[in-house]
Order: sequence, then C-alpha cells, then structure tokens
Amino acid sequence: MSWPIVTYVLTAAVRDKLVISLMLLLVLGTSLSVFLGSAAISEQDQFAVVFAGGGLRFTGVLGLVLFVVFMMRRSFETKDVEFLLSRPVGRIEFLFSYAAAFSVLAIAMGIAQGLCIYILGSHLFGAGHMLWITSIIVENIIMVNVALFFSMFLTSAATAAMATFAFYILARMMGQILGILDSGVAGADLPILKMAVQMISSLTPRLDLMGQTSWLVYGIGEGVNFGYMFIQGGIFTILVLLACLLDLVRREF
Repeated sequence: MSWPIVTYVLTAAVRDKLVISLMLLLVLGTSLSVFLGSAAISEQDQFAVVFAGGGLRFTGVLGLVLFVVFMMRRSFETKDVEFLLSRPVGRIEFLFSYAAAFSVLAIAMGIAQGLCIYILGSHLFGAGHMLWITSIIVENIIMVNVALFFSMFLTSAATAAMATFAFYILARMMGQILGILDSGVAGADLPILKMAVQMISSLTPRLDLMGQTSWLVYGIGEGVNFGYMFIQGGIFTILVLLACLLDLVRREF
C-alpha cells in the first residue's frame, strides 16, 4: 500500500468539498429528525433517533458512492491512473491504496453518523447503538469498495452509480425476497427461481441485517452480533477487491 496515494485520495475528498457536504447533510438530517420527533405525542426522543438512523444511513451511502464513482471515472478520463501506474507503483499497491483511502472515508462517515445518533439521544445510548454504529461502518466500507469495482468496470459514471445503487437495493431487500420464496406463495415456488435467488444471495451481503433501527430503541436482538458484522464485511470486501484486481491486471493502458 502506498501512503502517498492514500493521502492523495483523502486530499481530493477535502478539495472536492466532500467532507463539508456530508457534514452539512448530517446536520440537516439530524435537525429534521429533531423537528419531526417534536411532533410525536409520546417517546419523542426514540422517534427522532429512529428517524435519524434510517435517514443518515442512506445519506452516508449516497454521498460516499457518488464521490467514489465520479472520482474514479475522472481519474481515468484525465489519465491520472495511467500517470500513477507509470511511477514505481504496482497495480496491486495502487488498488489497495485507493481501497484503503475510501475505507478511511467510510469509517469517518460511520463515526460521524454515530455521533449524530449519540447527540440525539445520549441518555438512550447502549450496546444496541454500538452495534448499529459498527454495522453502519461495515456497510459503508462494503459500499465504497463495490462503488470502486463498478467505477473501474463500467466506463460511464452514471451507469456505475446506478449499478452500485441497484446492488445496494438488492442487498437491502434480500431478506424479504428470501422470505417470500420460503413462504410458498404462488408463483414463488419455482425450483429454478429459488435456485437463482439463492445463488445471488450467496454473492451479496445481507445489508438488511445491518443498521436495524430497532437496535436504537430495544437493544441488540437475537441472531446478529459484532462477529457476524466483521466476518461478513471482511469476506465480501475481499471478494470485491479480488474482482477489482482481476479487472485492473487484465486492463491495457
């Protein structure tokens, strides 16, 4: 991993006003949650925290994905990638440096989201909040690396962004899709359909099990823990980076 490249990417994030833009979105989202929570008849703090949890989660993924996609496509179009690879930097080192820099941004974003939740309900803060923050950080890391893959594989920034968001929606809905198949509803009991969905589910992370707003009110539920978050995030991030590396090694500049 090349620290100058990591610094270069982080500097680009500051130069493109990414940090300021995301912070403003977090402040606006938190303020809106407080406003809507004040309209609740009872449990105003819980309502504000839950509403903020869902809104800030999507805001973080949206901002990070758009930055990664458009920065990578701009780097290819302006020949920055070719220039960096012409230096004594290998393709593996180049890829992991970019992935590390984007992951640092993802972690910082997750911590900022967690801080907003803490400010909204510090008296409610507990193990459920810590699991929520951890899962959001893992989800952010997964999505920036997925955005890195699509931005390298697809030549259009808009197409890469849409593909990344389609992947995010699929990963968020995978639990509901599997539940429908297991329910035996007419039209959903086709063996081929079940096999196809099960194959897809094995290649997508279960983001529906992450960032559950119920943790912010009722604490940690059954079946999900910190270990599951780290294992899922680590395995899928490695798979995505290997796919990126395969594409980069075979690419001719």
